[in-house]
Formats: sequence, C-alpha cells, structure tokens
Amino acid sequence: LFIFNFYSFKLKTGTYPFFRYFLIYIFLSIFSGILFFYLQPKLAIAPKTILILEVVIFCILFLGWRFVFDWLFRKNIKKEKIIFLGFSPEVKELREYLEKFSSRYKVLGIYPENSDNLKIKEIIKKEKIKRIIVSESPSFKEIALDALNLRDILFSFPSLKIENFIKFYEVNTQRVPLSLLSNSNYLEEFYKEEERTYTILKRIFDIFFSSLGVLVLAIFYPFIALAIKLDSSGPVFFIQKRLGKKRKPFDFYKFRTMVNSSEENEKWRVEEKKYVTRVGKFLRKTHLDELPQFLNILKGDLSFIGPRPEWEKLAKTFEKEIPFYFLRYQVKPGFTGWAQINLPPSLSVEEAKEKFKYDLYYIKHRSFLFDMIIFLKSLRKVFG
Repeated sequence: LFIFNFYSFKLKTGTYPFFRYFLIYIFLSIFSGILFFYLQPKLAIAPKTILILEVVIFCILFLGWRFVFDWLFRKNIKKEKIIFLGFSPEVKELREYLEKFSSRYKVLGIYPENSDNLKIKEIIKKEKIKRIIVSESPSFKEIALDALNLRDILFSFPSLKIENFIKFYEVNTQRVPLSLLSNSNYLEEFYKEEERTYTILKRIFDIFFSSLGVLVLAIFYPFIALAIKLDSSGPVFFIQKRLGKKRKPFDFYKFRTMVNSSEENEKWRVEEKKYVTRVGKFLRKTHLDELPQFLNILKGDLSFIGPRPEWEKLAKTFEKEIPFYFLRYQVKPGFTGWAQINLPPSLSVEEAKEKFKYDLYYIKHRSFLFDMIIFLKSLRKVFG
C-alpha cells in the first residue's frame, strides 16, 4: 500500500490511476499468496480455501476506509488551523498545495509584513489558532520583529507555536523552495559530507542489486538486441555523455529507442515522439531500455538512487536558467530518484526547475533509509 501511494492524498480515490494501482496490488497479493501457500503442500497452516474470501473482505474494508477518509478530508474535519505571516510566491504556492493535498492543515489566511497586528490577534483568538508560519523573505530580519511585531503576538498568546516557513515547506511538500536558497546559512546545509557508513552501505547495495540485475535479466538482452536490429538500422546501444558527481562526464548506456542519431538532436520528449521506433515505444513503456545502466552502476558512474544525470548539452541550458543548479553535482547521480517518483519527465525548463526542487530535497536529506523508501516507491513506476 505504501509503495502504491495509497496513504497519500495525491492519489485521488475513485480515479483511474487509483483503481489501476489497486488492481495491480490485488493481483500481486493474490499471486504472492498462491506462491506461498499452494506451492508448499506440507505447510501446517495453509488457508487455501479462504484466500479469495480474505481478498474480498480486504477490498471492502480498504475501499470503505479510503472513501470515508476522503469525505473527512473534503469536510476539513479535524484539520489544524494555521496562518502565514509574510508573503512570497512560495507562500501562495504552499497554501494551494495544502488546500489540495493536506489532511492535517487548513490555511485561514496570509498576512503580509505590513499587516495590522490587531487583525492578526483577532483571527488567532477567534479561530483558536495554535500555530503560525513565518515566511523568511529577504527582508525578514528587518521587518518581522518590527512591522509584524511578532513579540507582541507571542506575549498575547504564550502557547502559540512559531514555525520557520522553509522547514514547514520542506516537511509538507518534500521539496525545497528554490528562490529562498539565497540565505547563505541555508545554502551551507547542501554541502554536508556524507557519513562513511552511509557511503559504504549505499555502494554495497548498488553492487549487489546491479550484479543481480545483470545476471537475472541477461537472458532478455539478446532478444532486445535482435528486436532493435530488426526494427531499424543502427547500433543496439545508445551511448551519451552525461554529467556525474563534481560535474565529471561519463558514458551513459541505454538500449536505442529512436531512429539512429535522433536522440542527440532532440531535447524534450515532446519533440522526440516522431523519432521513437516501434520497439522503442515498448522498451520505454516497460523501462527495459534502462537495463544497460546496471553497467554504469557497477562502474561507479551511477548509484541506484540519486538525481538523474543530465545530457551534457542540456545541463548547460539548465545551469544558465535554473538558480543553484550546480548543487546537483554534490552527489552521485542515480538510476532513479526522488524527483522521478514524484514527477513525470520534464518537457520544459520550468518543469525541470520543479524537478530540481525535489532533487535538492534529496541532496539535503539523503540517508540510507530515504534511499530505501525511494527504491520501494520506484517499483510503482515499474508495475504501473
């Protein structure tokens, strides 16, 4: 359930993706149950006769829970009321995000730096607000304690919780507010050294699973290669220069999915479609075109988890258009990443900027546990 995002409001109940993932989950559950119980006849306890009944009961209870919880969400039942002090585009963005996805918070208003203190006090008292979020705008230090008179508000409501906007934004969206990176103290958090234990565990994980992937899936390689050659002329593999850690270029391997040489000339997937071969469409849909990247992982160019490496020519565009893009080179790129499981492939610089916010969140909060969460959630992409 966690892998298929059933605990998140981003997956809306009753939609096509919801039922598609639900059916996949049920199929995998039944299949694993059959493997476990029916293939072990000597097992002392084997509830073969009630397996289907268990599935039916689970479906009724689970769907009932989701629809009831959705109704409670729409009615704003038991949501904590909050207000924002200080205005910025990110504050507006976060308010919209919370209104759409949060089951915990209800935003009652945004009050700019020059707001009347009496109005703020009135709404805090009337709505029994227990938490306010203070935006760290460039003028925060000069304005917040003066124009907002935050001290006066705190004296009037001693139990009131004050939260920093950046941290609140990160916790609730799992991404980083890009335009607020100008704060030098905040910027330093992206330059932390990785713990040695984490680095060793990550490399062991990479070597083990990439070796396993090469050995188990090697049987498909000849058939994929033959299909590519029969479908169109050109090499079996597509090799492209991409940028790794510390901006070091490396050869990135994929099975070729487009007419030969087209992949070097196109930037965005929306422009690529007319060049994708018939076999290429299947390989992309099933992610089989990515299999050669196990070799990149074994070589140490890639990790299983990390920001996806960008084509060298495209990276130069992003470095010019996206602030602080250089922070991406602080970590080894990955086969899959936090941005990849949250957003589809980017079709413009603006969409690439949104994905970069997720990459920054990963860079700042990376850990072996976080890597495992991303790895498990990536399975949804494979099965979905």
